[in-house]
Amino acid sequence: MGDARFGWFADTMDLRPSDQVLEIGPGSSPSPGLLAERVPEGKVIGVDRSATAVTRAAARLAPQLEAGRIGLLHADLDSSLPARLRAEFGIDRFDKILAVNVNVFWTKRPVTELATLAALLTPAGTLHLCYGYGDPTDPATSPKPPPGKLEAHLTTAGFLPRLRQSGDLLCVSATRA
Repeated sequence: MGDARFGWFADTMDLRPSDQVLEIGPGSSPSPGLLAERVPEGKVIGVDRSATAVTRAAARLAPQLEAGRIGLLHADLDSSLPARLRAEFGIDRFDKILAVNVNVFWTKRPVTELATLAALLTPAGTLHLCYGYGDPTDPATSPKPPPGKLEAHLTTAGFLPRLRQSGDLLCVSATRA
């Protein structure tokens, strides 16, 4: 799928074949398709606040949507999201949650957003906040949040964060404390 960063992000997630994966803000990227390939017995749900992005993603991912491997939802990341996911897809909890270049986690104190994601994780689930536009072997040039800021927000929200970096890419993976 062309963009090496998505492969690296997926590698950091330690995906298992049956994982239920939630991606926050996939836009119209190839990421949900790549994730679905890595969880052949699971499912990938992409949630985006942009109706245009969801429409474009649906066109790009049509075969996987028709096969039931991927689901897409136009929604905000707020306290209503768990009920909407349950109603639309019948999924209460996710093994892995991914957000790529979602700025809300570092441009403000994401109290509501992190509480919502914590409620959506299985007890052993992992949240992955990933940033970068380049390649795992490129120099670090794209704008990214200070890792300490992400770690502080996650710790305050009751997560145990772990930082990973490679080239232009940054991922903070976190489990619930």
